[in-house]
Amino acid sequence: MSDDTRDKVIRLEATVDHMSQTIDSMRVQLDEVHDVLTKAKGAKWAILTMAAIGGFIAGKLGGLSALLFGR
Repeated sequence: MSDDTRDKVIRLEATVDHMSQTIDSMRVQLDEVHDVLTKAKGAKWAILTMAAIGGFIAGKLGGLSALLFGR
């Protein structure tokens, strides 16, 4: 193998090694984002439930105030 070809192979190996490290880093970040989004799904349902209960109570209080104050 000529020196030029050998140098190209060495550079290619370094590039592939760097790309492998970058992909591993991206995989870790993607796993973290997936975990956050999975946890956020539960929080979303909790917020929607609280909003529904709050709307129900506000509706009942509106009806009660109409009865009490005669509006």
